[in-house]
Amino acid sequence: MTSPYLYFLGLPRFTRGDRTVELTVVKAIALLAYLAVTRAPQTRDHVLALLWPDSQAEAARKNLRNTLWAIRKAFGDDVLDRDNGRLSLRDIVWVDLREFENLVDTRLVGTDRSSSVSVRDRQTAVDLYGGFLLDGLTLSDAPEFEIWLATERERLGQLYLRALEALVAAHRGAANWAGMIAVARRALLFDNLQEPMYRALMEAHARLGERPEALRQYDVLRAVLDRELGVEPLAETDALRLAIMSGDLQPAARTGRAGPGPFRRQHLAGGSVRTPFVGRRVERAVLEAEFQLATSGQARVVLLIGEVGIGKSRLWHEWAAPLAANSVVLESRCLESLQALPFAPLTELFRRHACIQRLFTPQSPVPSIWLAEVARLVPEIRPAFPELPAPPTLPPTEERRRIFEAFVQCLLALDARPLIFFIDDLHWADRATLGWLDYLVHRLRDRPLLLVAAYRPQDATAQLVQFAVGWGRAGIARRVVLPRLTNEEASALIASLGGDPGLTACVQAQSAGNPYFLIELVRAAPGEIPLALAELVRARLDRLPGGARQVLQAAAVLEPEFDFMTLRRTSGRGEEETLDALDALLDAAVLTEQATNTSARSLYAFAHPLVARVVRDGLSGARRVFLHRRAAIALETTHASHLAQIAGQLAMHYTQAAEPARAAMYAEMAAERALALAAPAEAADFYRQALALDSTPARQLGLGRALFRHGDLDGARIAFDAALSGFEALGDRRQLARTCLDLAETYVPVGRTDDVVGWVQQGLAFLDVEADPAAHAQAHFLLATARLVTEPSLGEAEVHLAEAVRLASEHDLIDMAARSRFELGNLLAQRGDLAGALQAFRDSIALARAAGNQLQEILGHNNTAYHALLAGDLAAAQEHIETGLALAEARALRLPLVWLYSTRGEIALAEKEWAEAEEWFNRGVAEAERRGNLNQVANYQANLGLAARGRGDLDGALMLLEAARASVERLTAPHLQTQIDLWLVELYLERGEDAAAKQALTRAEVRLVGGERARLQAWVEQLRGVQATVSRVAE
Repeated sequence: MTSPYLYFLGLPRFTRGDRTVELTVVKAIALLAYLAVTRAPQTRDHVLALLWPDSQAEAARKNLRNTLWAIRKAFGDDVLDRDNGRLSLRDIVWVDLREFENLVDTRLVGTDRSSSVSVRDRQTAVDLYGGFLLDGLTLSDAPEFEIWLATERERLGQLYLRALEALVAAHRGAANWAGMIAVARRALLFDNLQEPMYRALMEAHARLGERPEALRQYDVLRAVLDRELGVEPLAETDALRLAIMSGDLQPAARTGRAGPGPFRRQHLAGGSVRTPFVGRRVERAVLEAEFQLATSGQARVVLLIGEVGIGKSRLWHEWAAPLAANSVVLESRCLESLQALPFAPLTELFRRHACIQRLFTPQSPVPSIWLAEVARLVPEIRPAFPELPAPPTLPPTEERRRIFEAFVQCLLALDARPLIFFIDDLHWADRATLGWLDYLVHRLRDRPLLLVAAYRPQDATAQLVQFAVGWGRAGIARRVVLPRLTNEEASALIASLGGDPGLTACVQAQSAGNPYFLIELVRAAPGEIPLALAELVRARLDRLPGGARQVLQAAAVLEPEFDFMTLRRTSGRGEEETLDALDALLDAAVLTEQATNTSARSLYAFAHPLVARVVRDGLSGARRVFLHRRAAIALETTHASHLAQIAGQLAMHYTQAAEPARAAMYAEMAAERALALAAPAEAADFYRQALALDSTPARQLGLGRALFRHGDLDGARIAFDAALSGFEALGDRRQLARTCLDLAETYVPVGRTDDVVGWVQQGLAFLDVEADPAAHAQAHFLLATARLVTEPSLGEAEVHLAEAVRLASEHDLIDMAARSRFELGNLLAQRGDLAGALQAFRDSIALARAAGNQLQEILGHNNTAYHALLAGDLAAAQEHIETGLALAEARALRLPLVWLYSTRGEIALAEKEWAEAEEWFNRGVAEAERRGNLNQVANYQANLGLAARGRGDLDGALMLLEAARASVERLTAPHLQTQIDLWLVELYLERGEDAAAKQALTRAEVRLVGGERARLQAWVEQLRGVQATVSRVAE
């Protein structure tokens, strides 16, 4: 059994293997964290007093039982020990804060022994700190826990700073000045008043020969101390500044110099020890082939695709290393921390000295019109061209195109044949860079260009995916998906590293063939804003008038956009003061004014989102809370008539304002609005936010409904179970009934009709029919759905369906009317009335559209397509199935795919497109297996058998159909069982196996006795006639 992994540093999250474990009960999370930190068994009485101090004894004990049940539901019995009435975490559990504390002890910092600890261990300790303990979690009804939590957050934060100090010292001892800068910046992002870290930056920049930057760090420190504390830097810091200015602190001796060539490659991978490289023969061959095509005079794109650590960058470097010394190879990399900055990878590339030496000198081959455009993003080239004209003011679209062309002209000036450009981590590229790459590829389509881009598909933006698909359609791109290492390759790598051969199997299993993990490298990809950029922004903002800075703080809290009245109310300034401040901010190009088409009021936004982030990060905790509270009140006032539209913003503001109850209320409102707009994934996120702030059973119920609509049936059941426990504790019978019915709904898509009926019956026990007709209608509908699948006779299903229809009509339940008409269509179809069924499905589509139920609308299109196919109307079938598939894709709804793929495959069968049919069925069976829908798995097996039969593979068809029959015999699904038997009759007759055909036909006939499934009965009669004819011929 895989160990549970509990992460409490930062936003709480939980995993087991590669699966995320959902746990949304706030006090369950709090209990686990408390046990993790204390590391000692806690009595139940102590836990009750800590988490439920104001509850009556019996109510508190029940709350604890529900909390323990939620933990068990999420993790099973692998997390908690409950010996002798005491609670503790089991030894099998891995906890991030324990690992963090174990590393950051006296072995790492503060003792003589610390020198023996590796930099990697220190870096591991620092990386484990993901943020404040239980970041975002509050328990307003448990004050003792809140006090304990605040104390532990402070303690762990100080421990984190100790670890950062130790890492800075380690880099200083190794003369790793770049590493020292990175860690010091990280420390200042955590606490910008750490003066020793400013000294570390000053020293490191000075050692690197960057004297102006070292002195600028002193200026930044002095401004920060004056603004926050009203004090001067320490004497020690002044002494360091004097040493830098006087030259007493000299740059460190360099170990080597770059060669004189202007385009010498500088590989991105660091470190002096290179690990062995194994495998990747096919991938290297692809790169070589594309290189040859580029050399012949055409633009080619190679996309290196794979998970983190799979070796995309290493593959590139291994292939590029043998290139000729005069090859023009450009390399750049996208960073997560710079994703908000337009053209960040390009500006970094063009700032390299090699490029500037050749292109940005007075003898530059680049025309001045394009140099002026480049200077927009690389302003440091202007000193070399004092007469460079200012770029003209143009519409945004034309301005963007000119910048694109300017970068292209610079590359053309390199006169390379071919030009080779590698860009790493493209999934972190900003939109402007991606747009330029697309422009580059099409602009130089008939020129010698090889663009190689590496990215992680799971992190790829929609824009990147769109461009990649477009390049593929244009025939200029080649996708290279890097697989994991095989066992043989992994063994070779381990052997070349000098590993113990006896551990090969174990190491390969743990790494799953990922070379990065296998060689135990540590990946560090912080998501913070680069400190140097943040300091530049602060220095610029410090020049603004005091009133403008105060209004700017309000604007940063309101970001991304806001109107004047909301800004004034949030800032608390007078109208004229706010106008003056706004003018100053607009004049300084900190803010921009945006006209709107729907309102006479102007909206304002930051010229660059980075500025807002820097301002927010510079706020004290108390001021941040204050401003968010005022922002929430201002928004409530401004948008009083339509709060639901801004509920998500209000939830965020009240969360930051430390008002969890109001934040939870608005998060719930935002979730309800998202569901109404057919956005279940967003709704689920808002419900989780509400639950983390103020958990109630009603919000658990809402989360379950959102997850169900999104297709996460397991997650929905967990949420419904939690809601059930909560409503039971409250004695709320109405909500108990509704939750039971919603649980029943989760078993319909997977064909578990016994569970459907069981939960409906539990719900009926709580249901007050007169008080809740909607729930009553839902109960009858669910019973009709189950009986239609399981009962030979359709009578009972029809009775329940009629009652659901009556209630929907009498009480104007449009959604239930849509669902009832849909199920009526299924019933009529089984009776053989295809015309009536198709009309019912069309009615269902219209009603579902009116009710805003896109899932039901998609199902309506699917069943219309299927029954139109049965009626011989292939054109209508194709039209409806394509509509259904398009709607499912547009709304990211995976739940209906298990039926859509089946119908699409059966249409391909009708067209005798056997390979296409098999492709759809294979996609469908994977979807059905993932959801545990055994009925559909058997159905797909049978359909694959029909495809094999169409191809003439009668043996394969028989094997698949018999396997499907064996699977379905274990289920209660008479319609599907009969259908498979009749397909077997047809196949046995085709194979000349009359006895087997007769046996299968008898099974079908017995199953239909006393039933009303006219379509199947007509099929039986037809096959009985065919069999009789075959028998007479045989005699």
